[in-house]
Parts: sequence; structure tokens; C-alpha cells
Amino acid sequence: MRSSSIPSSNISGFFTDDGFEVNLDLIKKPSLCITCIHNGDPSEELLCQMNRYDQKDDKEFICFAYKNSKA
Repeated sequence: MRSSSIPSSNISGFFTDDGFEVNLDLIKKPSLCITCIHNGDPSEELLCQMNRYDQKDDKEFICFAYKNSKA
């Protein structure tokens, strides 16, 4: 759905450069994220989702904020 068709009082979330809303439920979580200390941290989730969406079409997922939860 384009942001121009949504009442401004209801606009929230992610939008593409073309103004389309990004469905966060469709952003795949790479296996690297599952082992990260930030996985499940509400204060990091927004940044993690933005990073995952930005790399959604890349062959390899890279995250410079990654910290192994087992370390």
C-alpha cells in the first residue's frame, strides 16, 4: 500500500523509496541473526529489521553489529 493512500495519522513503519509500505512479517531472518546477542532485543529490533530489509536481495548477509550470543 502506498503511503499517499494512508491517512497521515495512521502512517507508521517502514516504507520503500517509492512510498510502499514494507510488511515486516515478510522480512526473512538470516541464520546469523538467530545466534546474535541482539536477537529478541526490542531496543535493537528496528535496526536489525532495517539491515535485513536492505540486504534482502543479496547473496550473503553481512551485519557489522553481530555479536555471538555464545561468546
